Amino acid sequence: MAGGLAFVAAACGAGERRGSQDRALEGAPQDMGSELCLASSGGEVRREAADTAGIVSEAVPIGATGFSRGRSTTVVKAPIERVRAAVLSFDRYPEFMPHYKQCRLLGRTPNGGWDVYMEVSALQGAVTMWARIEIQKPVVADGVETYTSRFVSGNVRDLQATWRLEKIDARTTRLSLEVFLRPKLPLPKRLVNAENLEGSSSAIAAMRARLEQSDATGR
Repeated sequence: MAGGLAFVAAACGAGERRGSQDRALEGAPQDMGSELCLASSGGEVRREAADTAGIVSEAVPIGATGFSRGRSTTVVKAPIERVRAAVLSFDRYPEFMPHYKQCRLLGRTPNGGWDVYMEVSALQGAVTMWARIEIQKPVVADGVETYTSRFVSGNVRDLQATWRLEKIDARTTRLSLEVFLRPKLPLPKRLVNAENLEGSSSAIAAMRARLEQSDATGR
């Protein structure tokens, strides 16, 4: 769920991708197989960079590991109902989220969450990463809705994302996104941390722009 992913270019070996992906998608729709992990140098849809003004970003340390999650928070001029609907409309992410090639809802989990498959591209579409995650059912506390993901499988080492939604008033919502993507390459921690921080900022900027543009056009 993060942008700025070019640093993982070598993480997607073709042999590794094929074997582990087949295991990850057992039970998925039959028509998915021929579309997965097919990246071409001209395949990525170019999108304008979203405005990051008004977004507060910070690194969130993960214990003593030396890694940190990227967290970005902003205020969206849209009611919380519309923000929630956009956050949970996973299949629409490739229309506006940076680097997304595919995002599909495979079904609901026994615990009431969402089983989601996603692909993100790097190097202008020449490389594809994929992951299957569970978006867990929301936890509501002190007026904040929290949607947390759990990494299930993929050709990355780990992928985590947490959306937080808080109603400010009938027309305004505070929105936060916390992300952590760790590829399988032995990359410097500072680079992984920097990419996650940038990724949270660009992704939440794209979500805000999507919501406010839709609100302005009445859609």
